Amino acid sequence: MSDAPVLIARARSMVGRKTLYWAGEGGLDPRAPDCTTPLAVGRAWPGLPAGERARLLPLARAAGLDPTDPDLVLPACDCSGYVCWALGLSRRTPAGDWINTDSIWADAQGARRRFARRDRAEPGDLLVYPKEGSGERFGHIGLVTAVDAAGRALRLLHCSADNFALAPVGDAIRETAPAAFDRQPRTLCCRYVAAG
Repeated sequence: MSDAPVLIARARSMVGRKTLYWAGEGGLDPRAPDCTTPLAVGRAWPGLPAGERARLLPLARAAGLDPTDPDLVLPACDCSGYVCWALGLSRRTPAGDWINTDSIWADAQGARRRFARRDRAEPGDLLVYPKEGSGERFGHIGLVTAVDAAGRALRLLHCSADNFALAPVGDAIRETAPAAFDRQPRTLCCRYVAAG
């Protein structure tokens, strides 16, 4: 999908749908009406490390969720799944590769089979940083929606656990300023260029 207004409209259609952020979820079927996959949260919860459960429990409670309920199933997605779906891609390529922040960042830096690095952002471009060197558990990616005259991103749509925690609590997909990307020195701007 290369038409920026259409791409941004598709991505914006997920805002306000109460999506749960969960790494590795979403973006598998680009023809699906939304980016999420149903996640049996109550069954996945015990498998999380104790520290992660302790960090997430207050967020879940603030959103009115009981993550220990074995019957709790929620629509879930992560940042890469969200962006892939918005672009009309499956995050699982025909060759069986997994599209994620690290693979997008590496491709934009080198091979440019699917993503090409850009010096100036335009609406419809992506901001991405990899896990390596970020000091975070994961990399991150978002879709640029507004830029300034110098080609710096001003707003973007992205799916994150931090978004889930913003008031009102309970929606991982939001349009925000690019603060998370601005503080990461390895952030780059790129554009989807091919289905390779």
